[in-house]
Amino acid sequence: MKNRKIRVIFRPEKKEILTSIKSSLKEVIKRAGIKINFPCGGKGICGKCKVKVKGKLSPLTSAEKKHLQPVEKDVRLACQAVVEGNIEVEVYPLSLISFPKILTNRINREIKIKPLIKKTYLSLPPPSLKDQIADLSRLEKYLKERGIRYPFADLDLVKKLPRVMREADFKLTAVLKKQRLLTVEKGDTRGKNFGVAFDVGTTTVVGTLIDLDTGEELATRALLNPQASFGEDVVSRIDFLQSHLEGLKILQKRIIGAINRIIQMLSRVGEVKRENIYLATFVGNTVMQHLLLGVNPTNLALYPYVPVLKRSMELKASDLGIRINPQGSLYFFPNIAAFVGGDTVAVILATSLFDDNSQKVRLAIDIGTNGEIVLAKGKKLVCASTAAGPAFEGARISQGMRAERGAIEKVKLEEGKVEIGVIGGGRARGICGSGLIDASSQLLKEEIIDSSGWLKPSSKAKEKWSSRITKKNNHNGFLLVEREKAQDRIPIVLTQKDIRELQLAKGAICSGIKILLTRLEVEKGEVDEVLLAGAFGSYINPESAHLIGLIPNFPKAKVRSVGNAASLGAIMALVSEEDCKQAEKISEGVDYVELASFPEFPDILTQAMRFGKQD
Repeated sequence: MKNRKIRVIFRPEKKEILTSIKSSLKEVIKRAGIKINFPCGGKGICGKCKVKVKGKLSPLTSAEKKHLQPVEKDVRLACQAVVEGNIEVEVYPLSLISFPKILTNRINREIKIKPLIKKTYLSLPPPSLKDQIADLSRLEKYLKERGIRYPFADLDLVKKLPRVMREADFKLTAVLKKQRLLTVEKGDTRGKNFGVAFDVGTTTVVGTLIDLDTGEELATRALLNPQASFGEDVVSRIDFLQSHLEGLKILQKRIIGAINRIIQMLSRVGEVKRENIYLATFVGNTVMQHLLLGVNPTNLALYPYVPVLKRSMELKASDLGIRINPQGSLYFFPNIAAFVGGDTVAVILATSLFDDNSQKVRLAIDIGTNGEIVLAKGKKLVCASTAAGPAFEGARISQGMRAERGAIEKVKLEEGKVEIGVIGGGRARGICGSGLIDASSQLLKEEIIDSSGWLKPSSKAKEKWSSRITKKNNHNGFLLVEREKAQDRIPIVLTQKDIRELQLAKGAICSGIKILLTRLEVEKGEVDEVLLAGAFGSYINPESAHLIGLIPNFPKAKVRSVGNAASLGAIMALVSEEDCKQAEKISEGVDYVELASFPEFPDILTQAMRFGKQD
């Protein structure tokens, strides 16, 4: 009976596979190649992996009873259900993974080009009975004449040196990184000197191809981080590697695979051979950089949250299987602390926050899956991390989603009407972080919610909005999009629980800012500039953010978006030896503040959770 194969049919894809009885529906869906979203890693916490099923399945679990309502007939959570007979499955559109709106634009700034990779062309005299100098020594002798003394050459290069020298008739190009001889190439290959810079995010991976001699950007490409199928946040991924024997290898293989796919796309678009790419720089949060290196980050999730690596790392491309020149160099940015990684170092580098000559007080906020905050006052820099991203990226919002096609990104309430902006146009299927902030600020302005976050019942709201206040999951909700105007006729409702999740997230960011101000003894009136980094910071409406109290009120500060500053920092280290050294100084020169260690933190957080401008 246990070996009996049962049939699973997927609609409307018209896919059909056979599986064993008692198979997890989650694994069956993965086998079918259907890209479904499991934000919590399949623990039944988020309730996002809804599917409609006809046929025999295991009884509802306690997690399903919590997330599913009686009106949702035949609906199950894919991560909880077990197949017990022939079934037909229809995946909800909101459960499917789709490509998010990825930020690739960056601020313009001058970079002093001083590449780490240099090429030297040599026309060597061939050996003879009168000139029996060893091949490597011959190369070193003529490099010395060019001012390059005692370059280091590893065994792999030494092995191929005699063949390349003779095939090239001793006319060849030496590729060097400082005192390391990376490789030798036949003929004169000067002018073909390229590198790639990667921003390895928890959600997305962005790669940029750069001409190292000129600093010219040749192409940029991005992919979803394929590790997301094991959980949308780093804690879920750590849980996965702890519970699976090969978990670390699986996660590392997934991210390296994505990086190599991006390199392939970049080389094709930029018309560059991969063997002419000699350097790759990587920035990411501390956990992502550990996973990419194949270093177990488990202790980052356990008190007292200690990383294995803080300093930068340099490896050969062949060490990790990164498909640039096998002898090429990989540079991983240094981290600052457990939850403030190389990506924050890159943001500081790109925005010149670490500037000994600046007397300005500047605040940088990078809200991604985590929220990093950096405050600079002259030569002093402090930073902190907050767990705000899950709400802003939709993971804890009932109809929340990432900033992808079909997501509501703008909301305006006027004269009893709701105006929305949808990414990609068309009908809405959910709401992303910028839309969530817009919606809550509008609800506050129209007195539909109060400063405590209480969403009023229809009897207490203004008459023009009373018809839009409804009940969902036994809580009040505000109808943003009617059934007739929504994709798949599923109305979009912002619930009381959603508002509470937003309050927690925005309270975490705001309280982090307040504590850093206290740490550097900075008054709000002294802040000259607020920099919003990353995709979320680029798309939110600053006025809405101020109105709900996400960002405190800074009377004289200019608020501006700096785009994908982390990616820019990675590019700067790629083309400038000085900027690469600066990244090392930043890692050592920024003080990390553990917010939870402040006795006043609970009170500050409670106050910061209230809606309204924060004084």
